[in-house]
Amino acid sequence: MASPTASTRRSPGSSAGSLKRSDERASVAHDIPLETLVTHLLAAKRSLSSMNHVLRANELATSARHAQEEAALLSAQSGFLRGAILDQAAILVKVRRSLQATYDWGKRDFRVLVKSMDSVDGELGRTIEFLRSTEVNSLLRPQDEQRKNLLDFVDEESGIQQSFDGDLLRFDNDIRDLKKIIVESQTQESDDEGQESQAFAMDMVMDLVENSSVMAQLLASLTNHFDMCVTAIRTTEGGAALARRRAAEVNHLQGSDGVSISGVIAEQESNMSDLEPTTDGDRAEMLRVVVQDAGEVSDVVQEIQERLVVMEQDGRVLEQRNADAEKSYITMLEAFTILGSIGDRLHDYLAAEQDFKTRWELEKETVFDRLAEMKVMRGFYDGYASAYNTLILEVERRKAVEDRVQNIWRMAQDSVDKLLAADGASREAFRQDVGEYLPTDLWPGMLAVPQRWQCSLTANSRSNRSRVQDFGRISISFVVIFVSFGRRMIKLFVLRASDLAEPHRPKRRAVHNPTTTVDKDKKKMFDKTGI
Repeated sequence: MASPTASTRRSPGSSAGSLKRSDERASVAHDIPLETLVTHLLAAKRSLSSMNHVLRANELATSARHAQEEAALLSAQSGFLRGAILDQAAILVKVRRSLQATYDWGKRDFRVLVKSMDSVDGELGRTIEFLRSTEVNSLLRPQDEQRKNLLDFVDEESGIQQSFDGDLLRFDNDIRDLKKIIVESQTQESDDEGQESQAFAMDMVMDLVENSSVMAQLLASLTNHFDMCVTAIRTTEGGAALARRRAAEVNHLQGSDGVSISGVIAEQESNMSDLEPTTDGDRAEMLRVVVQDAGEVSDVVQEIQERLVVMEQDGRVLEQRNADAEKSYITMLEAFTILGSIGDRLHDYLAAEQDFKTRWELEKETVFDRLAEMKVMRGFYDGYASAYNTLILEVERRKAVEDRVQNIWRMAQDSVDKLLAADGASREAFRQDVGEYLPTDLWPGMLAVPQRWQCSLTANSRSNRSRVQDFGRISISFVVIFVSFGRRMIKLFVLRASDLAEPHRPKRRAVHNPTTTVDKDKKKMFDKTGI
């Protein structure tokens, strides 16, 4: 971009033209001090350092042109990939809708099936609740055991697991990831705005090229002005020596800038240039132009610097656009890769839909079979509850029998104890009456004490008594058949009840002391003798 003062400033490039227009020469040129010419020469020499700016401008223009070409190519490729991916994504969305329709159909069919089971489920639920609210009598369980209900003796397990939900979720995640990448790769510009942006970028590239060209022309003008200053110094007596000395001083203080005044003077002396004045009038005109253009050198240098600043800014904008285009292209490649992986799994998603339909039909057949079994099961549960009441009555009956048997044996024990007491008294009376007259070895049992008799449970009865915890322990085992329905797990149970300890009437046997059992012969002898 040109400087605002460029239109009103006279460029140093006018120096050459001024020398060629002989009709505009001044009639008489005043002599210019040599010191002034040397000062103009040194200023012109410093202005040539703008060559670095011009080289940088050329580099910016070249790189901007290449970057714009690459960005245009990447944008075109990204647009093509984006369109193809969007088409494939639309197909995936249609497939997803088909899977969702199948899933919704299954849910509707399931709700209809559940409604048909509500009545059976309600009756079965009431029966199960009755079992839960009925506590097992403490007579049937160990004393230190926590109270249980009839439902505690039923084992429950889970059943069917659905996997179609997981397939739908994975498919949704794949589509969501693909859309996310596509959205991130898209710019916020519409088609019209994109075209305007492309046109704006092209204008920036053209501005960069134009600024680079103008800066080169300005540098050429500065170079021409420097050559004219060298010619003026060289053609002035003592000017070359003074210029070399002043240039050496400047180089010593500020360092060399790469331009040698001595070298330029020597080159002009060996090769006659077009700037060489041939007459006094030409020399006077040359001096006038040098003085006139010397006042514009600083403006030209400033304009070169300003144009370079503008070019640097435009270059950064173009570099950012190129980076965005490259990022968008890379993102599209990633999206294309993800699309390929989704395509590899698409067959599994479609197979999952068919598998869902097949499994659901099988499950419905199973449910219909279980509906009939549920009615039978409810009747069985009712029988189970009724049998429990009968079981309580049976326990009470057996306890009553046990109590009667114990009473009978207690009465018998009392009678035996009375007989033995009377026997002891008779023996003592016998000993008092005739004991001193009878020798002790006449009858070995003369001084024997009365035998003691005791009634006890047999070993088998004692084992049964331990097993049933005084009244018999009831063990209930269940074989569980379960079916899972949507809102509630409905279990099918088969109950088998058995009394592991079949109660028998306890057998009593007479025991001689703790270990000796009296046989039948001794019992008969005892009855006959009355001892």
